[in-house]
Amino acid sequence: MRKTPSNSKDIKILNRLLVRETIRQLGPIARYEVANETGLAAPTVSVIVNELISEGVVKETGRGESSGGRRPVMLEISPTAAFILAVRIQRGETATAIFDLNGNALNEHYQTLDTSLAEDVVQAIGASFDWLVDSTGIDRRRILWCGLASPGLIDPHRGIVERSSNLRWEKVALGAMLSKRLYGMPVHVENISNAAALAEHEFGNGRGSKSLIYINLSVGIGAGIVLDNEVYGGSRGYAGEIGHMTLIPDGGPECTCGSSGCFEALCGISAVLEQAKLAMSDDILEELGLSKGRLSFDSLLYPPLSDTAEIGQVVSRVGRLVGVAVSNLVNMFNPDTVILGGELARLGASLVSMVADEMKIRVLNELNRNVRVALSSLKEDPPLKGSYAAVAKKIFDMPDWFG
Repeated sequence: MRKTPSNSKDIKILNRLLVRETIRQLGPIARYEVANETGLAAPTVSVIVNELISEGVVKETGRGESSGGRRPVMLEISPTAAFILAVRIQRGETATAIFDLNGNALNEHYQTLDTSLAEDVVQAIGASFDWLVDSTGIDRRRILWCGLASPGLIDPHRGIVERSSNLRWEKVALGAMLSKRLYGMPVHVENISNAAALAEHEFGNGRGSKSLIYINLSVGIGAGIVLDNEVYGGSRGYAGEIGHMTLIPDGGPECTCGSSGCFEALCGISAVLEQAKLAMSDDILEELGLSKGRLSFDSLLYPPLSDTAEIGQVVSRVGRLVGVAVSNLVNMFNPDTVILGGELARLGASLVSMVADEMKIRVLNELNRNVRVALSSLKEDPPLKGSYAAVAKKIFDMPDWFG
């Protein structure tokens, strides 16, 4: 929350923020319209706009429609005035990209590596950043923030990965470590599912939704929860660790967290692949020209494996369990939208149908009536795009970008 102005300097800063945010939200917009929207005097708006233009933050984009006099000069934020570095970490892989202020990726870099040591991951991200700067020709000083999405229990206020069973990390001060490697750039660390939820809310199937739950169905499973247009993190920022929601209290498979019967241990893509291997006999696989050693999650999605009764049963069981978990979340949070993402969501409409069938049974009618279940619509990497979204607001809360 911005503070109440206490002196002329504070008033000047807040007026500058107000004008810039109005242009960002409503541009292209004329100077007189900025004055009308903000309630500021026209001369004050002109002074601030001229400063922003001289700094390259705002640009003039031609003339608008006349309302009786001269056609007004229109203003909008220059998308290349500043940039954001976005990073996504997953077990065995990192992704980095530089985004402009309109959310366009100028270039991306993906690499596979051993992610068991945080120090190695930080150095790899730093090397990717250097490559991106060289390849785009951007002045490094104009990249103002880094947003990073990581699996695990994340303390976003301190930039610490408290624990990630996916990465096998504990008490890693990732924000500080990466900031040092990025030449002092501030780093915001966010949970990977929260980042994906932000991306869906801002750019994807969640646009216009006030309350949504994004479920990342990948090697790990987590949820990003947006309530009243804000990410819900709980008391310490750890909310959404639904991968460790117990679905089978007795006799369930062991989970990487140390418990058993967890959602992730049953429906994570590694678990699904193991179930498929158990379901398929060597004889059937041999007839199909396959072997258990050559099975991958992708191979389960297409013929000949997807046509077998055994894989159909595995998918049906997994879909039902996903539906049970989603039903629990809908009963708990009453969202208007549930978005399914991650590799398991590549099952497509059949997964949505199985989830909807379970919700009809398990969700109170009053809560289920207006819930929309959809697949992620983002073609880009949702957590990577969400890393951008997580820090874009921070940049627009900064009064001066290059002062």
